[in-house]
Amino acid sequence: MFKSFIWRSAVQFLLTSLGILLIGSLPYLFFNMKQQLEILAMIDEGTLSNTLFLYDSIVFNVEAYINQIGQTVKMVFNDQTLQYYARGGSLPLFPDLWKAYSLSMSYLLASLIISMLIGIVMTMMTMVFPKRIRGYLKGFFFIFESLPDIFVILLAQIGVIWVYKQTDLLLFNLASGFDEKAIVLPILILSLLPSVYIYKYLLLSFEEEESQLYVELARGKGLDRYTILLVHMFRNAMVSLFNHFKGVFLFALANLLMLEIIFDMNGLMMFIYKNGVVNTEIVTLALYMIFLPAFILFTTFEWLIERWTARQEGAQ
Repeated sequence: MFKSFIWRSAVQFLLTSLGILLIGSLPYLFFNMKQQLEILAMIDEGTLSNTLFLYDSIVFNVEAYINQIGQTVKMVFNDQTLQYYARGGSLPLFPDLWKAYSLSMSYLLASLIISMLIGIVMTMMTMVFPKRIRGYLKGFFFIFESLPDIFVILLAQIGVIWVYKQTDLLLFNLASGFDEKAIVLPILILSLLPSVYIYKYLLLSFEEEESQLYVELARGKGLDRYTILLVHMFRNAMVSLFNHFKGVFLFALANLLMLEIIFDMNGLMMFIYKNGVVNTEIVTLALYMIFLPAFILFTTFEWLIERWTARQEGAQ
């Protein structure tokens, strides 16, 4: 079992790593990036002020694409200080990339923790109600889940402004920066839709567990409803939630870009957006910085869950 798990995880790691490397250098496959970088350098030097006479077309340059992949690999494993091109010249990649990464990952991690707490509490409260009321709640959250992500973000901002105009009470600071209130609102907004997804998956898992024979057996032994819900059903439902949590993580990561744009945050997504077009190495390196911790974390939890499941089946 352990060998098969290691083999499966190694294959997933290698394929994903290769995919990130291939995706990061894609602009060199379809555009003449060398020419564009030379033009940008001329603009910065002041020797060129008008580019209207220039045009660029889509090409298929396999050689430049392969060379850039090799250059990216060399850059990642180079001991020298990494540089990236910005308006005005080359700048050290670190600590700029690290600051942006730390900011975005702190928002993402905090929002996922809050989403988990909200989803668990909402599920527990819903399971107390009769099935008819549960149906109404599921219908309401189905409608909320179908709303566009950017609409939810803008609606939250408008709500804060409306409360401020009506009561002169500023619940959260909408401006960017490191003020405490400017941090709280983006985290709460980023956790809204993941909370709904976690709530939906958990509720389905709880209702599925509710129909299992061990629940009937526990009721027959005289265990009260809350003990069965909080101890036995909760444990099995959380294992089932893990199978969907990768999707929740990717969903929150996708929403992070819109959040950083709307709140004018200098996070990782905005750093890639501003600099990644002419610095494809940044895209590759940033994706690896996201992928490696997530892969280690998810693989560890998957291994622990598989061991726990095997022990449960062996005990039976």
